[in-house]
Parts: sequence; C-alpha cells; structure tokens
Amino acid sequence: MQARRVFPLILAILYACAFTALSQDAPSRTPDSISLDVRLVSVDVTVVDAQGRSVADRTREDFEILEDGVTQTIRNFSPVNSPYNVLFLLDCSESTRDRLKLLVDTMEQFVAQLRETDRIAVAAFGSRVHTMLDWSSERKRKINFVDDPICRSTDFYSALDWSVRKLRDVSGRRGVVVFSDGFHTEVARKEVLVNGNRVLRVIPPKDDREFQRVANRVREAGAPFYFIAVDTDLNPGPAYAGPVSDLQQIRARLEQLAGESGGRIVFPKNTNDVVPLFLQIARELGTSYSLAYTPPHAKDGRFHNIEVRVRGGNYQVHQSRKGYTGD
Repeated sequence: MQARRVFPLILAILYACAFTALSQDAPSRTPDSISLDVRLVSVDVTVVDAQGRSVADRTREDFEILEDGVTQTIRNFSPVNSPYNVLFLLDCSESTRDRLKLLVDTMEQFVAQLRETDRIAVAAFGSRVHTMLDWSSERKRKINFVDDPICRSTDFYSALDWSVRKLRDVSGRRGVVVFSDGFHTEVARKEVLVNGNRVLRVIPPKDDREFQRVANRVREAGAPFYFIAVDTDLNPGPAYAGPVSDLQQIRARLEQLAGESGGRIVFPKNTNDVVPLFLQIARELGTSYSLAYTPPHAKDGRFHNIEVRVRGGNYQVHQSRKGYTGD
C-alpha cells in the first residue's frame, strides 16, 4: 500500500455540523474455532411473486423455516415495516481513495430510500477501525477524516471481524455495505515457480485458514454483506496492484463473502456502475423479513442447511444465509 495523504470525506447524507471526535476501536483476534451463539439462528429473506414483484405483507404465520428438512419453531419475526440497520465500512487505503467519490456521489440516493426509523453507522478502516458515526437515524453530518497511521496498512480481515461484532449492537434487520479493494496486508502467500524464478503468490481462498475463519464469522452473522469492489483484476485502477493472479485470488475472496452472506458484489468503473447496486440494496433492505429460531443441533460441529418457505402462493424466497455450522 502506498503512503496515505490527508483527505476529506464529506458525506452529503449527514447533518451539517462539526464532527468533534473519532472513536477508535481496536479489533480483537478471535480463535480459529468459531463459537456460534446457539440460542438463536437468524436469517433475512425477501419474497417475490411469480411476476417478480416484491411481497411485503406476509405475517409470521405465512412462513415456515426448516433445518435439514425438519420444520422449526419461529422464535423471532420482524416484518418488512420494522426498522433496518445499515453499516457502511470504508477502506481508507491509498489505493481506494480516488474511488471513494463513487460512494459519496451515490450515498445520498441510497439514504433517500431509507425510512426515518432506519439507522446507519459509518466506519473507516486500515490497520484498525475508526467509528465515524455510530448507529444513528440522522441523515446529515459533516465528517472530516484526517490521515492516520491506521491507513498505512490494511487489516481487512479484522475489519470484517469488527463489523460482525458491530451488528450485535442492534436487533432486527441488518446489512453491511463494504467499500474496498479487498487487499489484506498479511494475506497468506506461498512460493511458486514462475519462468524459472521463485516468487510469492496469494494462495486460493480455500487454502487460506485465516480467511476461512473470517468467512465463517460473516456467514454466521446472518446479515447480507454488499461489496463495492475497486481496483480488482476486473476493474484495475491507477494503483494497479498486480500480478493478475494475486488480484484474482483477492477477488475470489470478496465473491465468496458476498455469496455466502446473501449479499451482492459490483466492480464499478464509474459512478453509474455504483448507482444500480446501491438502489438494489435499498430495495432489498426495504422489503426484507427477519426470522430466527432455536437450532436443535447446537454444537455438533456440522453444517446445517436452512430453508425458508412461504405458504399460500407461488413465491420465490431469497435468503441471507443457506445454513450454519454448530461449533
């Protein structure tokens, strides 16, 4: 990563008043064995009819949730009209800075689709995480983010860990929007032979133990993670951080996180590429239900499939998670 310079991040979505302090949260490491709080397993779902139109008037009695094919009792249910909480996690590294304008230019449109009862939080990350706006229903505030040593390296995995913990501060429906190139300073590499020379290359996601630990945490969070991915092999920026094989492996990690959490990923080259994703997220957040149940297989170390069905019609259900591991 290149050295970071002083830069302002003005979020047009927030109230015009001076921001007087940044709260700094040091991410803590979690053990390789992930322990799930098995009291409840939650899942967010959106429902559409045969014509692809959103269905927003279903009740608890209309839903059925199954684990490994066996019907479970729904303990918690949040309808579409319940508040939603959105966490924006922004990469403050040099390689992403010129693309932050894409996010700022479209965030106002995104927030315009949120309701007054919905809340947002905003944080920037490098080697640590700075909370710039804690959970709030405010829509306009001026934030000046000055250069900090945390932006001179990127602990992407710890930032994701932090976001999972941050989601625990709020109940009901939740989602995370991550703006990053996905680069992790200490990403696992191995020596390979290229044209007779031994070089270090990023290993595949399936072989990266630290990444898989984080991926498990994201999956178990039960909330969709949406990624605005910049400077990948599909949309290289001015700070093109080849070789291509490394960028492909980093992109594969982002795609896995988005897919397993039930979120989305986009590779913007200009502002117009970002707008459709943001508006799609807003639509999904505004039309999703949250369900939770007590798992029958608490700590057996196995992966269990979750299926949500809707009674009384020909509906298609999109789930934020397909299952959980009871360890």
